[in-house]
Amino acid sequence: MLGTKIEKVSSGSIQCTVKFQEPSGDNAITETETGTITVNVKNLSNKIILPKLNILVKTSWSAKSKSSTKWMNSILPSQTGSYTTSLKWDKKLPSGVITYEVKAIDTNSQIESEAAEVSFNIVGEGEMPDVPVFVNVDINIPIVPTRNKDAIAVIIGNKEYENPDMPNVDYAIEDAKTMRRYLVDMLGYQEENILCVENAKKADFETYFGTKDVYKGKLYNYVKPYQSDVFIYYSGHGAPDIESKKAYFIPANGDPNYIKINGYPLDTFYGNLNEISAKSITVVLDACFSGGSQQGMLTNNVSPMYIDIEKPLISKKINLLTSSSGDQISSWYPEGNHSLFTYFFLRAIRGESDKNRDRKITLSEIQNFINDNVPYMARRKYGREQTPVIRGDLNTVICTY
Repeated sequence: MLGTKIEKVSSGSIQCTVKFQEPSGDNAITETETGTITVNVKNLSNKIILPKLNILVKTSWSAKSKSSTKWMNSILPSQTGSYTTSLKWDKKLPSGVITYEVKAIDTNSQIESEAAEVSFNIVGEGEMPDVPVFVNVDINIPIVPTRNKDAIAVIIGNKEYENPDMPNVDYAIEDAKTMRRYLVDMLGYQEENILCVENAKKADFETYFGTKDVYKGKLYNYVKPYQSDVFIYYSGHGAPDIESKKAYFIPANGDPNYIKINGYPLDTFYGNLNEISAKSITVVLDACFSGGSQQGMLTNNVSPMYIDIEKPLISKKINLLTSSSGDQISSWYPEGNHSLFTYFFLRAIRGESDKNRDRKITLSEIQNFINDNVPYMARRKYGREQTPVIRGDLNTVICTY
């Protein structure tokens, strides 16, 4: 059965449709496969048209696009003409996304359709360019048919803070929303098993993760012992307690100057996760805990300090990915409408980190991809150091695609 993806756009008297098909039905060209691109042009006018196709081919691994023009036979009123081309798997190509954008133009009247486009994945063996090119991680997310029905996730995006002195985390909500889509489309999570909170307050952290005295929060109760994979994602501010040097999440109603009172302790978070008998636990934190941020210091009259986020006792079953280390600041990536770390994490799990082309993304492959890109882009854009911390079982398969 052929897999098919269709995008339609129509304008005036010409309607253009572009369709992609490949044998496996997963919208990706893999070894030995050939994909077929079909462009249909429908004449909606009462005159004969003689269309030409302006085709633009874009790839996620190159900033350059390739354009071409194809001529079609004349099309009678109310009739449809077709143009078909194929693309074979080529090991010289890197893994990534290919987009065909097509516009039909009647050479008789110069009337043209709106552009139609279709995107699909290719799993190649070629090397990615040294300088990372832009990829829109919010579109063309691969859809994996396998469902992980017992998997449970908590996603928190803290953008806005009640304290007027606290800067917003501009991309936290976008980070959280897109991460949720990846969990559903690529990791097979069920919609009803993903607990999402925007601008979480301290009570929300305690409800989902428990307190120092009561570890059985909502997450604990949702997990099926030894059956559920658990995924936790946080995008927002973190800060240290100056006296104890311990790290805290800053809830939306928190104050970093009184973080020991109204913050949520990182050691409580890890300690309560250790009590959950999950099949696996993956924690992704896009936050720095130094007291600094992209927009300046969060704590009055102090300099960024070193906070050892690895200090809490963390179970070996927890795979931990954090956006920065030490006294570093977690950067933003405005071009991608996301935080820098989240942006490259999403690119990693959508297939770009898969060096051995087995369509399984391991924690080790994610680590290598992130370490190749995040520190470089932080230096390139902001002249600062940002070194993500990734620990756990590096052979763990985070997702397939």
